[in-house]
Amino acid sequence: MSTWIFERGRASGRLVAGLAAVSLAACGMGTGPEATAGRAGISFVRAAPHQLRVAQGSVVISGPDGFCIDRSASRDDDEGAFVLLASCAALEGSPGAPRAPAPVLLTASVAPRPGSGGRPEDRAALLSRYFSSDEGRAALARDGRAEHVAVDRMFARDGLFLIHARDRSAGLGPGLHDDYWRAIFEVNGRLVTASAVGIDKAPIGNDAVLSTLRQFADRIQDESARIGAGPELGAEEPGALQDL
Repeated sequence: MSTWIFERGRASGRLVAGLAAVSLAACGMGTGPEATAGRAGISFVRAAPHQLRVAQGSVVISGPDGFCIDRSASRDDDEGAFVLLASCAALEGSPGAPRAPAPVLLTASVAPRPGSGGRPEDRAALLSRYFSSDEGRAALARDGRAEHVAVDRMFARDGLFLIHARDRSAGLGPGLHDDYWRAIFEVNGRLVTASAVGIDKAPIGNDAVLSTLRQFADRIQDESARIGAGPELGAEEPGALQDL
């Protein structure tokens, strides 16, 4: 089984870590000003998008209410798509922007090529065997070492294959939990992995992280079912505020 999703996730770890501190501000610890002074006058913060189309427009990444997309930390290329989401208030630095209801960071990865299809229950059996192996645990580890990952739970529900794992390897971003939830599912023929990780200074229960992840997966599936909504990654959004 290809581990491209997890390799890309490890490469993007520092981007996730960088947003952890910013997201704390959006969890009730204060936010930055709505506008800042620049060399040419006032510079207004550009609104972060709520959704993006990736994978040749076949998948719409959209988070639960209050989550926005960090375009600078997101990629869509020949190696697949990676999208990072955090509280809109954190990304925009605006007290008036929507706040995420849960203090978590979300990511989504989309396979670079269409999958082979198949029944969800068959895919779940394959994934269960894979992540029970050393190879599968190594794919989940930031450092690629299976002994540093413990898979606490794996189960299939409503078309999602869900994994709760703990990664003790080096490189964990400051302020982030060392455990996370992942959901693997298929959307319009593409394999998608959605992840949710909690923040230490604004802890919430494990069930709340899982609930947020399931809402995230549901939103991706719902928005992708009515494809045509949302700009593709890299496209300019009409009406976005520009620096003055």
